[in-house]
Amino acid sequence: MPNSTLQPTILVVDADEVACQYACAALQANGYRTIAAADIAAAIWTASDNDLVLDLILCDLKVDQQTGADIVNAIQRMPFRQDLPAMFMSQHQVTDVVLKRHARRGAYHIKKPYDLELLMDLVDRSLWMPHLVNSHIEKHHASQPLAAPHAAFSSVQYPSSINTTSFVN
Repeated sequence: MPNSTLQPTILVVDADEVACQYACAALQANGYRTIAAADIAAAIWTASDNDLVLDLILCDLKVDQQTGADIVNAIQRMPFRQDLPAMFMSQHQVTDVVLKRHARRGAYHIKKPYDLELLMDLVDRSLWMPHLVNSHIEKHHASQPLAAPHAAFSSVQYPSSINTTSFVN
C-alpha cells in the first residue's frame, strides 16, 4: 500500500534501544521511513492507526515477554493490516516459528548483528512478495469506480461516411 511520500514506511519493533536506533538509521539512509516501537503496546498502538500507511514490520523475535510472532499476529489480525508483511531479526538462529511463517506467508529472518546489504535485500524482497503485489492490485481495482460499459462511446457522433454496423473482410 503506497503512502503519500512514496517512501515505504517500516514499523521497527525492538526492546533493545540501540539495536532499534541502528535499524531505523540504516533504513532511513536507504530511503525508508521508520517508526520505532520498544514494546508490544507501542507496536499495537501504532499499527492500530487506520490512517497510518505501513508497508512492513521489522520485529525482533523477543520483545519483553512476547515473541515477535505474537506481535506480528496481533497486528495482522487488524482488518486493514492483514497483508502487512513481516520480517524478523534476532541474535539467535532461525526458530521453528519463523520457519513456519516463512512457509505460510513468506516472512524473512536476519541474524543480529546483520550485514546492511543483506538487510536491505531482505526488506526489498519482503515489500515485493507476490501475494502482496496481487493484494495491492486487487485493492486498487476495487477502489476504482466502474464505468457503464461503452459509456464513453454512447455519445460519439460518427461521420456519415463511416458505416458503424458492418465491416468488410
